[in-house]
Amino acid sequence: MFFQLLDNKFDCSGTYVNGQFIWDKIPNGITKTWAYSDHLFGRDIDYAQLIVGGKAIADVCPEHLKAQWLRAEDLLKSHFKGIRTAGINLTDVCFYDVVPQKHLQHYFDTKNEITQWVFDNYEKPKHYNLLKNAQAAIKELKKHPVKLNTFALYCISPEDQKAKYLYDQFSEVTPYVDYDLFGTVTGRLTTKRNSFPILNLKKELKNFVTPTNDVFLELDFNAAEIRTMLALQEHKQPEEDIHEWNIRNVFDKEITREKAKTKIFAWLYNQESQDIQSNYYDRDILLDQYYKDGQVCTPFGRTIDAPVRKALNFLLQSTSSDNTLERFCKLSNFLRATRSHVAFVVHDSVVIDLHRDDRRLIPQLKEMFGDTKLGKFKVNCSLGKNLGHMKEFTW
Repeated sequence: MFFQLLDNKFDCSGTYVNGQFIWDKIPNGITKTWAYSDHLFGRDIDYAQLIVGGKAIADVCPEHLKAQWLRAEDLLKSHFKGIRTAGINLTDVCFYDVVPQKHLQHYFDTKNEITQWVFDNYEKPKHYNLLKNAQAAIKELKKHPVKLNTFALYCISPEDQKAKYLYDQFSEVTPYVDYDLFGTVTGRLTTKRNSFPILNLKKELKNFVTPTNDVFLELDFNAAEIRTMLALQEHKQPEEDIHEWNIRNVFDKEITREKAKTKIFAWLYNQESQDIQSNYYDRDILLDQYYKDGQVCTPFGRTIDAPVRKALNFLLQSTSSDNTLERFCKLSNFLRATRSHVAFVVHDSVVIDLHRDDRRLIPQLKEMFGDTKLGKFKVNCSLGKNLGHMKEFTW
């Protein structure tokens, strides 16, 4: 059953289904809508926006509904403008209470028609369930503000342009991290405009990001993309540091860990390089298995158009990213019942804002993060009172 959620704010929400508005509760039996809302967490609902890769409804609206949708949208916008002009504060009243019901019905009937058209004309992507879980986890993460020391940023802003930028952007507003599931072709997360820029925050500025609870716990895959390559070739995962393992099993000579790390990555993404000859790492086998007709098809169900020179890069980056994304979803769901929460996802790591009452859970969280679809990955753990000073530890 198709429906749309009226979700202006927490205490101003309802459901539009079968031509009627239901305000007191979300009814049972609803199954398909345009986009996710926190009010729908835990319900078995399908979302058209995920099927069309996160596009806006106007971008996928069929030709026969475009004029109708524009009229409905413009009408609602005009009501919103009129409310603001009249000086009505929407924190005091519900927007849907001051708009004529017939105009709301026209808007949500049209939205339902577009939603149904998407379900009738698009196939669900194979990684749909991952996207569905990830959007819920991302919305949950966004609920938690970033604790940022703006006074310290202000003090160094005359000498540091990036600190000045952060201070100017967030000194008077609460920063949040808002991830975009569809920001890259490989599926690696990006941040939306006005989001706190956690993915490109330089180390010196990470010192000013502190937990809202007691400490940050970072769970980080050891050499995620290298381990992904081993997993895709069905090799057993080394329990030790991958670069130390490579020194003995691939390079078979005395070199430093840093040099081993540099050599493996230099070879991995340079198709012309023949510096490494090993049965453990075979680019051709992977391309034969996962690259067909100009498309990379990953174990997580993503299909990515790619020239041959980028195929291996896309395969490993996408698979590694989705492996992290799936673990992030698992951790986020688990932590809903605790006083802790996921604060950030940074490439191949997840940072948890850990409450002292949950410190006993650290071994379980580490095990949960490392127990991946691709096998058991080695996980590095770090703790810190701010994001810039994280100290690695082991049991």
